[in-house]
Amino acid sequence: MLRTNYWRKATLLALAAVLVVVLAAGCGKKKEEGAAPGTGEGKTIATYTDGTVTDKEFTKYSTFFGIVQPQTEMYLSIPQLQEQFLREYIGYKVLYKRLGDVKQDDATKKEVDNFYTQMKQQIDGTPEIKKKADDAGLTETDIKYFYSMISSIMKDQEKKVTDDQVKKEYDTTKDDYNMISVRHILIGTVDPTTGAEKRKDEEALKIAKEVKAKLDAGGDWKALAKQYSDDTGSKDNGGLYEDQQAKGWVAEFKDAANKQEIGKVGEPVKSQFGYHVMKVEKRTPTAFDKLTAEDKTLLKQAVASANLNKFMTDELPKMITKIDLPKAETPAADDSKTDDSKTDNADKANNDKATDDKATNDKK
Repeated sequence: MLRTNYWRKATLLALAAVLVVVLAAGCGKKKEEGAAPGTGEGKTIATYTDGTVTDKEFTKYSTFFGIVQPQTEMYLSIPQLQEQFLREYIGYKVLYKRLGDVKQDDATKKEVDNFYTQMKQQIDGTPEIKKKADDAGLTETDIKYFYSMISSIMKDQEKKVTDDQVKKEYDTTKDDYNMISVRHILIGTVDPTTGAEKRKDEEALKIAKEVKAKLDAGGDWKALAKQYSDDTGSKDNGGLYEDQQAKGWVAEFKDAANKQEIGKVGEPVKSQFGYHVMKVEKRTPTAFDKLTAEDKTLLKQAVASANLNKFMTDELPKMITKIDLPKAETPAADDSKTDDSKTDNADKANNDKATDDKATNDKK
C-alpha cells in the first residue's frame, strides 16, 4: 500500500514499468518505411520533419496505451495533456525511425509474443476493454508494433548510458538505497481499493495525534497498530516494515523514513493515503558497490529517462511544425463553473501525472 513506482519520468517509461519485462531489441524488420499502424488513414492531426500523424493512427496508439496504462484515459480527457501525449508519440516515432531496421532474434520474438498473449487475455477477458480495442481497430500487428517501438527505444537509450552516469545518478539519489526498519500506523483518508473518501483530513490528523500521544506514553505498537492502522500490509505486525529499501515508498513516507530521528516517534506525516505515525528503528546506507544488479538497472533506466526527456524538451519541439487536434466542445452550462471545473480537472491530472513520473518499480 505504501509502495510507488520509480523512474517513470516519461509516458514511455511508464509502459516499461507496468509490463515488468526485460527490454528487448525490437521486433524484426519494421513495416515499409517504418510506418506505424494507421499511418495515412483519416485526418492528419500533426506534421513534423519527415512525417505526419493521423487521427486513426493516434487513436490506435492511445487505445493501446490506455489498455496497458489505464491512467492514460484520464490524461487524454484534458486537452493540453492530450497534446502533450501526441507530442511524445511523435518523439517516439522519430527515435524509432532513427534506429533503422532491427533484426529479430528468438528471445525477442518470444518476448513480443508473450506480451501480446498477456494483452490479448486482458482484452478478451474484459468486455469494456474489448469494445475499445475493436472500436479503434487495434490488431495483433498493431499491438506488437507499438510494444516493439517502445522496447526498442528504451533498449537503445539504455545502451547509451555510461557507468559514470550510473554512478552520478546514484550519488544524487543515494538515500533511496538506505535499508530501513520502520514502524508506522496509518490513519487513512481514502479507501485504497476504491479511492473513495474514508474520513476527513482533520479527523485523520486528530486521530493520528492521539495515537502518537499514546505511543509517547508507552503504548504498545502491536496493540495500537492492530486497533488503529489502515495499512493492511503491516497492521498485524506491529506496523513494522523491516529492512526495506527506501526508494520503494511513496515520497512523503520515504522522506520521513530517511530523515526522522531514529528511535523517536515523529509528528504525523501526511501522504496520499492519510497520516502516518512513524518510528524509525534502523537506517543503514547502501554503498554503490553493494547495490544489486536490479538497483543498477533502475539507475541506468533513470538516466535513460532523463536523456529521453531532454530529447523531448530540447530537440523535438523544433521538429514539430503543426498540431491540429480537434477542439474540445464547451458545454452550454454556466461558463464560470465549467471553466473552474476544467481547471480543477487539469490540475488533478497534471498532479497525478507528476506523481506517476517520479515513481519507482512497484515491488509490492
